[in-house]
Amino acid sequence: MKELIKFSLHDYLRSHKYFPPISTFFVLVFVQYTYTPNPIIDSYAVTALIIYVISSWLCISVLSLDPPVQRQIMILHAKGRNRYYISKLLSVWLIAVLLTVYSFVYPIIFGMFAEPVTLTIGFVSFANHILLATLGITVASLFSEALMESPVNSYGGLALTIVLSIAALGIHGALPAALKNITWVIPPAVNTQQSLMNWSGENLGDLSIFPFIWIIIYSILLLILFLKLAKC
Repeated sequence: MKELIKFSLHDYLRSHKYFPPISTFFVLVFVQYTYTPNPIIDSYAVTALIIYVISSWLCISVLSLDPPVQRQIMILHAKGRNRYYISKLLSVWLIAVLLTVYSFVYPIIFGMFAEPVTLTIGFVSFANHILLATLGITVASLFSEALMESPVNSYGGLALTIVLSIAALGIHGALPAALKNITWVIPPAVNTQQSLMNWSGENLGDLSIFPFIWIIIYSILLLILFLKLAKC
């Protein structure tokens, strides 16, 4: 698995397909901190959403990297389709972790916040970034070439899903009571954001944990579905 991940990362770097999503990420983070000082929790909530979108984009591009013949050969070397796809998703996840570290330390190093980042706020904010990166990757996997042959359907379906997930709270509020449960099928990208906005940042016990747990459950379900549906 380790060798598969190393090969995937090396192949991705050689392809230069990383440039659009990663350059977009740096631009968005820079714009986010254009004005100072910034509120810590709100700012990290925004960059976590940026990570969510960029991780989705990275996942689509990584999973589209191998042509069909190369994919078949790599699956044979990996001794299984699931090992091949998991190594690809882990490769994307590692890139997302590096981007998370950058988005976390950048405002601290350059003094973008009005006050110091406490250990409690730092831990929760970093975890939120990682969870949303994982969610973005698993969501994007269902729109990858492994399941969809048309790039239009792939990118178009992913873009629509991301927009719906970011607008989920507004959709929930606009729906009649009888239909509100429909929003449970939408990726819970903003559920943790709402919890963080209502949190003082002083005590973990005051933070609603369920949205974070729901992201983990949702991501696991999407991963299982992807591995069951993915073609060789």
